[in-house]
Amino acid sequence: MNPLNNPILKGMHAIFNNITRNAVFYSSDMIPIDHKNRIFPSDLKTSLGIPENINNWFDYTISLGTNYSRLKMLTIISACSDVEFLLKKFIEEYYDTNANMNKNFYQLLDDVNKEIFIPKGINLNNESFFEKIKIAFQVRHISIHNMGFVDETFNQKTNLNLPLDTEFEIDNVFINDTFDAIEQLIQFLDNL
Repeated sequence: MNPLNNPILKGMHAIFNNITRNAVFYSSDMIPIDHKNRIFPSDLKTSLGIPENINNWFDYTISLGTNYSRLKMLTIISACSDVEFLLKKFIEEYYDTNANMNKNFYQLLDDVNKEIFIPKGINLNNESFFEKIKIAFQVRHISIHNMGFVDETFNQKTNLNLPLDTEFEIDNVFINDTFDAIEQLIQFLDNL
């Protein structure tokens, strides 16, 4: 990424990089590894009635019928929150706008584009990174409201046509693609 000139974008990029990328994303990979290394002593297992086949926190978590996918969801939620706040700060500082900004306006990326950028002669839909960010926002939505399970609205808004009621798999490739798109958005805004 080229050095940033805009002070708001510099600050928001630092938050995105240091918190979301370096702390939240890192944790989504490292916590399961850490939990595998947290071995239960046999006397503790006995006193707590932990079954013999459960040897560590990882096994225990899996035995509860869950997995560590929520950590990946939190990474996307954090990244989208970074974008939402970045757009809010950038637009409020540099654009005189009469847009009808309800409290979740900056989560509605198509509205932000239509009401803020298009009147200025900029259409974010012409940028390949924007579609990736919009999909990430839909993944964020189902992560918050459906525990990551695909619904009809998700399919309509993403055109992915995934099986309903299946969990959207957030893997490191999806996360890194989203991070790259956010970096491109920041660079794009810095070049305006």
